[in-house]
Amino acid sequence: MKPRATESHELHFGYFFPSGKTNFLYSDEAARRAPEMTKDNLLALAQAAEAVGFDSLFIADNWSGHQRAAELAGHQSPAFHAPMLAMALFAATQHIGVISTFHTTHHKPAHIARMGATLDAFSEGRWGWNVVTGFSADEAALFGESFIEHDERYRMAAEFVDIVTALWTEHEPIDVEGKYYRARGRIKLPRPSQDPYPYLVSAGASPAGTDFASRYCDQLVALGNTVDVVSDTGHRLSDLTAQSGRDVGLCPFSMAIIREGEGEAEELYHRLLETLNVEATKEIAADVLGSIESSRAMYDKMGEEQATRAFGGAGSMLNFIGTAEQVTEQLLEVKSATDASTVLINFPLWSPDELKTFSPVLDHLREAGVWTPPESRDYSW
Repeated sequence: MKPRATESHELHFGYFFPSGKTNFLYSDEAARRAPEMTKDNLLALAQAAEAVGFDSLFIADNWSGHQRAAELAGHQSPAFHAPMLAMALFAATQHIGVISTFHTTHHKPAHIARMGATLDAFSEGRWGWNVVTGFSADEAALFGESFIEHDERYRMAAEFVDIVTALWTEHEPIDVEGKYYRARGRIKLPRPSQDPYPYLVSAGASPAGTDFASRYCDQLVALGNTVDVVSDTGHRLSDLTAQSGRDVGLCPFSMAIIREGEGEAEELYHRLLETLNVEATKEIAADVLGSIESSRAMYDKMGEEQATRAFGGAGSMLNFIGTAEQVTEQLLEVKSATDASTVLINFPLWSPDELKTFSPVLDHLREAGVWTPPESRDYSW
């Protein structure tokens, strides 16, 4: 079984695997320059991430959202179903972890328990579950369900995870009659390879989401466009984990563009913003504004036009833009000013060559004593 990180002074890195030709920076130029979403290209990308030194791949997912303009332009589209894509990536890699999204609201606990156990056992302990409740009324309608209020979804998720972990860890049949779910019996082998069960991640930093993460998860992915915002989330999480007694890592979400020459990355970023697809951005924003509090707050504060451009230009997350030396300094600042243990990075111009631009950053961080190669330490988280 793979051990987990024990060195709190180190930084670890997750790669936000493409769930569409563009994610979070909805530039038509980026969509044109991105590779096609084919088997060969995606497997090569996963292998490149492993070779560069990323600890894990993070596969986001949702089921619906009527984003016709976005789909036509390749923004957040096409998106392969996360757990099925994860299995393919495991077969093409050796040691990198893969965190895939499963919705609690649209499954039953036995579904996730069986599929998750298969993913973790097949990968020999490299699978993580991004626990999401879903935020879209369109998703609920797709499953013939009524849309459920935000905090209620997290209460359901808590009961759901309790049942899943019981099915993973109890070898005798369970008998649960909960408020939301019922389960009686046991799942077939295999069981998860990780002890006591796979790595659990959540990406909801609302009060209800942070409370859920503090009680059930190993990592909280935090959205914030400044170090101070990320730090505030970390403080809220720490207050809650002091009560729950869990060790939950803070993982800020970010976007990176790294180039060798001074000013080259900034120039490229501004050029991408010039081809921002406003209509696609508005469609995607409309899908998430129902319950993604950080996005809704941005629109309330900035107004529709300015917020749309910020939302579609990766303005809701940390931006690491510059030379390898500059990005290294920015990451060291994040490490010193927050409780971050992992940084999740989206590369808007994704390709194996683009991922290789991160290699010099890791070399600098290794010299600074805050990073070691995953293959030398044998853990993915």
